[in-house]
Amino acid sequence: MKASEKIKGIVYAYNTGDEYEMVRELSVEWMRLNVSFPWTDKMFGTLSEAYLRDREEVRRTHARGFQVMPATPSLGGFTYDEKLGKACWHESFPDFVGKKGTGEFYENIRETMRFVCEDLGGDAGIYWQCMNEIDIPVFSNDYPDDIVADTARATAEGILRGNPNARCGINISCYNENALRIADIVYREGHPFFYMGVDQYFGSWQEGDVDNWNGVIDGLYARYGLPVLANEWGYSSGGELAAERPDMTGVPEAFPDVCVVRKWFHEVKGGHTPEVQADYFDRGLKLFAEHPHCLGSFMFCWRDAYHCYHCGAPDCPAECWWGIVTTDCKPKPAYYAVKEALAKYYHD
Repeated sequence: MKASEKIKGIVYAYNTGDEYEMVRELSVEWMRLNVSFPWTDKMFGTLSEAYLRDREEVRRTHARGFQVMPATPSLGGFTYDEKLGKACWHESFPDFVGKKGTGEFYENIRETMRFVCEDLGGDAGIYWQCMNEIDIPVFSNDYPDDIVADTARATAEGILRGNPNARCGINISCYNENALRIADIVYREGHPFFYMGVDQYFGSWQEGDVDNWNGVIDGLYARYGLPVLANEWGYSSGGELAAERPDMTGVPEAFPDVCVVRKWFHEVKGGHTPEVQADYFDRGLKLFAEHPHCLGSFMFCWRDAYHCYHCGAPDCPAECWWGIVTTDCKPKPAYYAVKEALAKYYHD
């Protein structure tokens, strides 16, 4: 694939006209946007406020000249609940979808995604992300592997009912034995997927540097024979390095250790700074442009978060400082590095 044909994408870029223009100046062409489960009361019933909001976001983004990769509902997620003051599991699919693991459930998932695909129509791009990081408890809780995997497959099968030309894939959270075990079940014989997706945060959530992506792409391509999409990648521009690991006794498996100490356990040379982040993006974009089996990437992410979605803290490095612009949309050095890198590396 030519560098100019690869996906140049970013996550969490929307809300105002000014932001769209800032993203456009980068030469970013794709945005990944979440799509909620559509109904509140029954299959093909009343459309939910969340779905209507997401649909409008997709339509508005496409109208601004961007391609949208929809990210479909996971089984649920452990997210911070402001009312309860703690992270809790929230289901994505109401009971009327059916008991998980049954034929009724999977068929209703297919029909849900057929509806979503047809309802979004041409505002949705050809690429779809089916669920999110299904290999970790944050998005799969303690559901059995076969239910997690077959829900992802049913999601893609439903999308293809709505658009036979759609190109679907999943994204595992990392490249390890557990993630590959789940991916093997999803991508077993007869799967409906076009690409293999993966998220990696070398130097933040795991040791290493952005150059480690080469081994990940090579390994996944050799294993599945499909082009590899970096669904999420990036480097946190803030956060100190912890001296030692915390005692996680009694802490839920889905709750990150970074949130316990509010420090990182990994960093690349130079630490977590805006300048190091900028260099990281430059090197990563060059790598993805040059790798023959890479489909492209979605940078994580556009804007810093006001608070961590795991723990709710406004100063937690786990989720707060991934953006290439600040919470008030002031460009970091990474903004300019991305702009220059997309101009340098993504042409033939």
